[in-house]
Amino acid sequence: MILLRCYAKITDFIYELFHHAPAADYRFLPIYSYGFWVAVGFFVAATLAAVEMRRREKLGLMKGQDKQIMVGDAPSVGEIIFYFLFGFIIFFKLVGIIAYQPELSTYKLGLKEFMLSFQFGSWVGGILGGGALAYYYFWTKKKEQLPKPEKRTIQIYPSDNIGDLVVIAAVLGVLGSVLFNFMESGENYDRFWQDPLGFLTSGLSIYGGLICAGIGFGVYAWKKKIHIGHFFDSIAPAFILANGIGRLGCHTAGDGDWGVANLAPKPEWMPQFLWSNYYDHNIINEGIPIPGCIEEHCYRLAHPAYPTPIYEFLMCAAIFLILWSLRKRLTYLPGMIFTIFMILIGIQRYSIEQWRDLSGRELYPILGMNFKQSELISITLFLVGVAGTIYLWNYYKKARKT
Repeated sequence: MILLRCYAKITDFIYELFHHAPAADYRFLPIYSYGFWVAVGFFVAATLAAVEMRRREKLGLMKGQDKQIMVGDAPSVGEIIFYFLFGFIIFFKLVGIIAYQPELSTYKLGLKEFMLSFQFGSWVGGILGGGALAYYYFWTKKKEQLPKPEKRTIQIYPSDNIGDLVVIAAVLGVLGSVLFNFMESGENYDRFWQDPLGFLTSGLSIYGGLICAGIGFGVYAWKKKIHIGHFFDSIAPAFILANGIGRLGCHTAGDGDWGVANLAPKPEWMPQFLWSNYYDHNIINEGIPIPGCIEEHCYRLAHPAYPTPIYEFLMCAAIFLILWSLRKRLTYLPGMIFTIFMILIGIQRYSIEQWRDLSGRELYPILGMNFKQSELISITLFLVGVAGTIYLWNYYKKARKT
């Protein structure tokens, strides 16, 4: 069953889906499934956050800033050439991948050699793609051209800067995830000094990404003079759904983010993929060899484990639905959606940690009990969220009376 095995790359899945047809073999492309699902999560989060920001902007709750721009310029010859060259390079290689697929899939031609040489590609694809991009630029500029270019003052709203937020989330989120993952296990210190680059791409902590990206968002909102309560209320539902989508990448790739062994018999009413998984062909090659396998990743777990990434996706989707359904009711109580988000993500993360393996995790003894890093952060978020919700509720209640 396709849900009960791992695919390190999306192209592995496509190859399997088309029953190993030679024409569908694009496994030479390094489109890793974890990165693919993270990218999908970023796209979904950016879209939903922009939708919610625009709703609040229309209500006058999130203000724009004036900016002067020049409009009505004629198309520039230099820019037309730039767009043509840019499109040519992209489509020269993209169409070329299809044209040279037989050689690339059989490794008669290496991907690095293909990408770094103008000998390999599609000239027709490059010319058509570059021409189409250049023409699109020319057409849009010509449509907006004025008899005489002029300066205009326009309003730039927070939703117009969603691209900036994606960059902040990507950069600080990844750096924070790596940093917190580094601090989570004593073994990571030695691994970092032995292979710094390999370590930076080997593990991520969701809380590290949340905290560091959150700090970055806060600084950005302060500098741009964006109402911080409405700002964080807008991005909270989108973030939790993106987190869940990213967990699908963990499950698909089999990156070790699974639960403890589950040897109990499966209830008849529950699908196997929700009960336990051997994570065949996992990307970290953990477990025992799969007999007769000649693929790149030929290992499966010795004992089936709880598929905790699937559980996390379902939990995050449920939290998203709760927050999304509350957002209109709590529109005029800025900050409330975010504090409720903190409560729910604290509960969600603490709960899922009870299904995960403790091995390799640094434990912190407090009051006679041992806690993992993520459990301590979960408890802190929960308590801060509860305190924040109570405070804001009382604050807005008093404000209504005055």
